[in-house]
Amino acid sequence: MNDRITKLRKRLFETQPKICSERCVIFTESMKQSEGLPIAIRRAEGFYEVLDKMSIVISDDEIIVGNQAKCPKSSPIYPEYSYEWLIEEFDGNPYYFDERPGDKFYYDEKTKQEILACIDYWKGKSLYENFRKTLSTEINEAWDAGIIDDTWVSAAGLGNVIVDYNLVLKKGLKDVITRIEKRISELDLKEPGNVKKKWFLEGALKGNQAVVNFSNRIAYQCEIKANEIEDENRKKELLDLANICRNVPLNPAKTFHEAVQSIYLILLAVHLESNGHAISLGRFDQYVYPFYRNDIEKGILTREQGLEIIEAFFIKCNELNKLRSWPDSEFFLGYQMFINLAIGGQTVDGKDAVNDVSYLCIEACQDVKLFTPSISVKWFDKTSDEFMLKALEAVMVHQGGQPAFYNDKAFMRTLENMGIAKEDLVDWSPDGCIEASIPGKWDFAAKGPWLNVEKILEITLNNGVDPKTGMLFKKTTKDIRKCESTEEIFNEYKQLLKFFMDLQVITEHINDEIHVLNDINAFRASLVEDCIGRGLDLVEGGSLYSADGGPTAGTISAGNALAAIDTVVFDKKIITIEQLLYALETNFEDNDTTPKGEEIRLILKNKAPKFGNDNDIVDGWVVKLEDFIGSSYRHDYKSSKYGKGPIPCCYSYSQSPVTGNIAFGRCIGATPDGRKSGEPVNNGISPANGTEKNGATATCNSIAKLPSIWFQKGAIFNMRLIKPALATKENRKRIIDMVKVLFNNYGQQIQFNVVDGEIYKEAMKNPQNYNDLMVRVSGYSALFTTLVPEVQLDVINRTELEI
Repeated sequence: MNDRITKLRKRLFETQPKICSERCVIFTESMKQSEGLPIAIRRAEGFYEVLDKMSIVISDDEIIVGNQAKCPKSSPIYPEYSYEWLIEEFDGNPYYFDERPGDKFYYDEKTKQEILACIDYWKGKSLYENFRKTLSTEINEAWDAGIIDDTWVSAAGLGNVIVDYNLVLKKGLKDVITRIEKRISELDLKEPGNVKKKWFLEGALKGNQAVVNFSNRIAYQCEIKANEIEDENRKKELLDLANICRNVPLNPAKTFHEAVQSIYLILLAVHLESNGHAISLGRFDQYVYPFYRNDIEKGILTREQGLEIIEAFFIKCNELNKLRSWPDSEFFLGYQMFINLAIGGQTVDGKDAVNDVSYLCIEACQDVKLFTPSISVKWFDKTSDEFMLKALEAVMVHQGGQPAFYNDKAFMRTLENMGIAKEDLVDWSPDGCIEASIPGKWDFAAKGPWLNVEKILEITLNNGVDPKTGMLFKKTTKDIRKCESTEEIFNEYKQLLKFFMDLQVITEHINDEIHVLNDINAFRASLVEDCIGRGLDLVEGGSLYSADGGPTAGTISAGNALAAIDTVVFDKKIITIEQLLYALETNFEDNDTTPKGEEIRLILKNKAPKFGNDNDIVDGWVVKLEDFIGSSYRHDYKSSKYGKGPIPCCYSYSQSPVTGNIAFGRCIGATPDGRKSGEPVNNGISPANGTEKNGATATCNSIAKLPSIWFQKGAIFNMRLIKPALATKENRKRIIDMVKVLFNNYGQQIQFNVVDGEIYKEAMKNPQNYNDLMVRVSGYSALFTTLVPEVQLDVINRTELEI
């Protein structure tokens, strides 16, 4: 890193995350004034007012500019989605924001009072409040029991979107504005439905004008700042930035610096409009490379200057932040915005797409060592070992699982199976943690309620009753104690899974309709095909592609549990089904039984096979479970946008649980895999902590058996390696060979943690000495010391593997 980047990075780490009231105050006042107008216009007016009136901050040494709030790393507030938790946490329930065990946010009394004053207007109007009122008693009971949960896309805005950055760079927002105006002029308002389309298009026009105005305000502030300083070099930089912001994103970018600045302004604006997260960047190296190459050829940019621009951009991405309620934060710990950036992959004609910017992104990842954007290497069979070696060198230095590695072959097969056009397949990009999206053509790469898969197994084993709440959800057709095989239990389990999946889909349909009424974000939609042509927002069906599907938690743990029942109860007959169920009911803590409760737990843990060791018995149970869930989503359900234009409008399987494996684990009692009550379930498709016994290759062999054809929403695979595994070029080549075998067998993704466990433990004891220690938590990286102890221990307890 050069001096500028070193200073910017240091300042980032020294800045406390704060709560900012500006957006809340401005937007609320606008919404008061616009009552009675269509929601698309109201939200667009509010968006314009926010971008027109919020503070503009230009910090020292910045070469990428634009701010989300008055201070870097501060979060705006969006009371229109939910507000109850704001009142509670300002009152210390369950914590004050600045006393949370993780993801702390700081604020002053003035900020608190300004937000509370706004909340009075939103009582009875918020999206979350009205959503929960609309749900059936049955769904609300399942939600409160920790079986399903849709907080993340009802108490906050919808995200997981990749807009068309390439379009903005090539044609500018003026092209979008021109097409909107043309589409409005074409509408025959006598035709049914066209009035509503006009409202949407007027909102989109206002939104684009808001962003252009915002960029001009930033330019003006750069000029003011330039006039206040004496340093001639910095003065020139600021005046250059002013010229850049007056040109982009309204017009096509002319230079590499303009291209990256334009991208950041669009990224920032989408966040400010919608409160979504996982607003990702797509194939960054592909659409900025022509500007880089052109500048290099003209001699107006050096490689070092290009690297500096990218590193400054990465630092700016880490200034974006989102305040979530504490219950929701427990699913997303680590101040994460889930901004994914893809590099590598292939061209439309099947050639290696790696270019100089691809290498610069890896170098920047290695230099700045930050948690966002998540750098994702797209691999296919012509990706060079040289590039993979560079990426693995960065993994070793970054220490937080970046870059992660994604398989073109597997994702393209899945998308083709769903009906995605062949010409779009190569452009697929990971969005958020890992979800597959087509940039500028897909709506929400992940959206929908969570499903607690192992919790449903617990309910099945209790004949349809949740033992924690006593609630009977759906009685099993046969008493589990009378089942004579694991297959019979599995059949009962499938019926309960289907029951809760039905509730999950119904919940999502209702959520969509509530968003249609309350949450049209027309600027974002105008950058996704074909919202302008259809005159529809994303949530209404404006995009070309759409498939819903919320995250799941604990599928591998549930497969382990089924294998344990099969092995210990029905095959080896070590214990009876009655003994097993009693041991689970008593959390393995009754020592007056024979065998004792703890002995039964150890039998289940040690005598039954566990996924991740290339054992066909347990892997077979996991595959059966994965196939049932994945095929049911794909074939048995349609999203609310079905028949409105997008394809395929099915549901897809997500095993991207973020930190939900810990939050959901608390809702689950003891389970037959030897898990005690309240302990985490496995993360993604990674083996349960401590269960891999046969090394990294065996683990990959288990993963390769999974039916990834269903995994459009992604399946997180964390692997923790001992540090020497990456220390030599020879070892890194062995890892590349292992990844190639995994990927050639349609494994989707893999990411590596390589920090010595003793360092993690020391960081827990003395966090002040490890403020920039990175870790790969799930499909994202985070600063280790910002995480709650439960998440830290979940990482520490992962098996360290040798190659």
